[in-house]
Amino acid sequence: MLFVGFCAWASLHAQVAEMKWELDFEVYLKMQNDSNYTYSISELLHITDVRNLDYTTEFIFYPVHPGESYSKIILEKDTARKLNYNTLWGTLHARIGGGWIHFTNCIAYALETQILNLREPIMVRPETAWKPKPATKSWKRTRKWKYYVPVSQKLARREYRKRIREKVPDELDNLPESYIRLFLDTSDKDYMKMRDEGKLNELAKIDLVKVILGANYLGEEQISYISHAVFSAITEYSGNLLPTVLIFDEFDAAAAMSLNRDGYVPDEIVFRTSAGLTDKDMQTHKKDIQAIIRDINRYNKEAFQKRLGNYYGN
Repeated sequence: MLFVGFCAWASLHAQVAEMKWELDFEVYLKMQNDSNYTYSISELLHITDVRNLDYTTEFIFYPVHPGESYSKIILEKDTARKLNYNTLWGTLHARIGGGWIHFTNCIAYALETQILNLREPIMVRPETAWKPKPATKSWKRTRKWKYYVPVSQKLARREYRKRIREKVPDELDNLPESYIRLFLDTSDKDYMKMRDEGKLNELAKIDLVKVILGANYLGEEQISYISHAVFSAITEYSGNLLPTVLIFDEFDAAAAMSLNRDGYVPDEIVFRTSAGLTDKDMQTHKKDIQAIIRDINRYNKEAFQKRLGNYYGN
């Protein structure tokens, strides 16, 4: 998986009004509500040359939130009344469209906004002494789970290790390595501390892994709940998250990014003041960056279609 690090999301009920890169090591944002924010360059996502892409079944993953136009489109095409709640992927894809990038980013977005809560009563497994005869694989795997996804870090990591040992193609393969590493390095005690400290960004990464781990064991009611929560999170969007900012090192440029129906979209592009670029240079580089983003979206779409073909023989 090709991946670049994560930029923190913050609760803000506004959109970008102004964006500057006046200092070598900071990007300045002014929101429409007149609040000001400064990004440290060392903490931002950096994009290197990705114009020579090799079409595989991997994805270029940037953790960005849905944009306002995407929110409106999803709301207009609502198909909730026509859905079959057979699989989480199929249900969410029918509601939000897009590919794997949309699926994972939108679940993470719903988790971070706390509209999706894996500890909701509907996610609790019923207590029972029933045991299938013979014992099934799914019963053995989930019999100690309190919820339909492995909420406990201990149980979730145990399920993850089983998946790895089985060496079966899995959607876990398409999650960023940094998410998996954070998930594996976090104990239940660590998780609770992060929750007490309000680190919703990091918790969303960990819980996204848990959702993928439990996806095959969800019932229709749980799939309905998760898909509705994700849909609600997207359609209630009102510019309420600080944008993800990416740095294009080749162009001395910073771009505020979001998701639209086709994939990633640069909402704003600015250049480092000290780069000494002319207006013509900046316009040329903006077109270059927009072309790179289009290539990334095309790459992700083709990689996704190839992956589906490998699964279903299309």
